[in-house]
Amino acid sequence: MSWQHHFDRARRSPVPIDIDKEEVGPIPPRFEAQGPGIKGLWRVYECEEGLDQMQIIELPSKYRVSVSNPVSDDNQISQPVPQSSNGAESSKGKVLAALALGGIGLAALGKVFGESRSSTAPDPEQAHRVFISHSWAYEEHFEEVKELLDDANGFEYFDHSVSSDDPLDARLPNHLRKKIRDQMRSASVVLVLSGMYVTYSDWIQEEIEMANEMEKPIIGVIPAENDRVPGIVQDHAVELVEADGKAILNAIDEYAT
Repeated sequence: MSWQHHFDRARRSPVPIDIDKEEVGPIPPRFEAQGPGIKGLWRVYECEEGLDQMQIIELPSKYRVSVSNPVSDDNQISQPVPQSSNGAESSKGKVLAALALGGIGLAALGKVFGESRSSTAPDPEQAHRVFISHSWAYEEHFEEVKELLDDANGFEYFDHSVSSDDPLDARLPNHLRKKIRDQMRSASVVLVLSGMYVTYSDWIQEEIEMANEMEKPIIGVIPAENDRVPGIVQDHAVELVEADGKAILNAIDEYAT
């Protein structure tokens, strides 16, 4: 895909996005390198395009891309903190200082960017609405994914899931189906935790069918210990991702409606 496609993705994303170098090739010539690099890597490139401030961080095999717009950000309640000139210089200075020290890892870069994120409640008009379909017998998988989403810097979402800690008040199966459908109706994306137990869970399969009927994008999340994916998930998911924070966030950003 083109650089422009990924810049558009970055504009919509509350967190920087990662792109494989082989997918897009060299950095566009309009970007200027900021500060020293290390053997040609770990370098920051920036440019302004209209009101957008665009940044590319070159990693060994990927580019990390972010696009911010100080004017539009000023009008958001709970989006990332607006990048004023002082704030942008401060953030850039932290990155460049880390680079000059001789190296920086993904976690350190995440920490730098995380310091500029707000911790206010999600903005109803901007946050994603996520329904996580899972088995209560494997609630730890649900908690792991929830933790990945909760800890993601700048990612805002409302959780429409039905967990064992907060069950729906329904005694009859048909009543429960209606309540689950109502819960899912306003979700913008459905994550299905795709352990092989899905094959034996009538309720997860029903939730997949509900999502399909309502044309909700389904993202299959594969638990770390799994080497197989249930057929029903493969048949209906728009994408299958590992239980990795960046992979899940990128998929949500790509497919959430």
